[in-house]
Amino acid sequence: MTASSETRLVLLGWNFRVADVAIRDRVAFSADEVREALREIVGRGLVAEGVIVSTCHRSEIYGVVEAQRSEKELAGFVAQWRGLEAASLSSAGFLREGADAARHLFRVASGLDSMALGESEVLGQVRQALRLAREIGSTHAVLHRLFESAVAAGKRVRTETEIGVHPLSVTSIGLELAGKVFGDVSEKTVLVLGAGETGGLFAHQAADAGWRDLRIANRTLERAETVARQVEGTAIAWEDVPRELPRADMVVGTTASETPVVRAEEVEAAMRERRGRPLVFLDLAIPPDIDPAVAKIYNVFAYALNDLADVAEENRRRRAHQIPRAEEILEQELQKFLLWYGNLSVVPTVTGWRKNLEQEVERELSRQPANDRERLRSFGAALMARVLHEPLRRLKAEADTAKKLERVEAIRHLFGLDQEK
Repeated sequence: MTASSETRLVLLGWNFRVADVAIRDRVAFSADEVREALREIVGRGLVAEGVIVSTCHRSEIYGVVEAQRSEKELAGFVAQWRGLEAASLSSAGFLREGADAARHLFRVASGLDSMALGESEVLGQVRQALRLAREIGSTHAVLHRLFESAVAAGKRVRTETEIGVHPLSVTSIGLELAGKVFGDVSEKTVLVLGAGETGGLFAHQAADAGWRDLRIANRTLERAETVARQVEGTAIAWEDVPRELPRADMVVGTTASETPVVRAEEVEAAMRERRGRPLVFLDLAIPPDIDPAVAKIYNVFAYALNDLADVAEENRRRRAHQIPRAEEILEQELQKFLLWYGNLSVVPTVTGWRKNLEQEVERELSRQPANDRERLRSFGAALMARVLHEPLRRLKAEADTAKKLERVEAIRHLFGLDQEK
């Protein structure tokens, strides 16, 4: 599939489906590196237009490539820049062209190609990729239209389906459950037990979700202080956890202590001080940090890791049910883009066809008497207009992009347009 006889739309990528973490880490681009790489590949003529999408799960280079250029040159540039062997880098990646490249981007923007089906962050990342390319002028008509169309498709999928509604991570599910209990969480307090990887991740996600009073308790106070600084929270000494329970609206266990960190009698005392105000417990630890008996206390909402994992699996199934509708939306939006893209090849083809006919007419006119040439030239122009009108109308009106492009290529072949220099 070509936008004209001179260019091709290509995608060269490495994602979680085909490349291991080591490769993905080596080919990942920061925002500054995206700018630098785009300047290089456009400046060297490797692409006429270029956009790079780089996230923790993928690095993908979209380009409009001149006919005489090979995508191998693009892969070679990345390999040289990152100090990798070109053959191994190519074998770890994938290549798409034309409609397949466009379809892939639409799936990325909608979250259908994500590790977590329907993830919402990727749509913003696609927007960011286009913004960076526009900043340095590496995108023009084709890629600008492609990325705008992909973003519009992603928005439709999120608006018209529930593929991104139900959270998949246990952390997100826990925060959603707490939000249902409290409503507005901006004035609520969360106490995180443990400042390791799980505790730190939860603290960051809670901050992103709107919790403003975050308290981090850890057996090593210095570690609690480190995480607290990152989320603008408060570090709590481990021995002060029982005194903090009445002040907390949500308590999250992440330490995997051999014995429960929070005992039922401590929670009963805290609830008396809270005068019955609800208290949410999320136990993300194995073995559990929260005494299972806590769940029996009035107005305490306690969720163990297994409870959250069951909800996560159910949410995955609910999202999966939305895939057919999401793909239907993507195809509708993709066909709009491909129709526009296919029309880019119609005009130069018909222009080339007209030029060939005009040259033939001029050659024939040169053999005619001089006083007849102007009359015959007018006749020839009128005839060409009539001959070209119907093919042009039919090519532009053809909704099936594959058929349109086949017919364009047939015209180019039959009239020798594909041999033009």
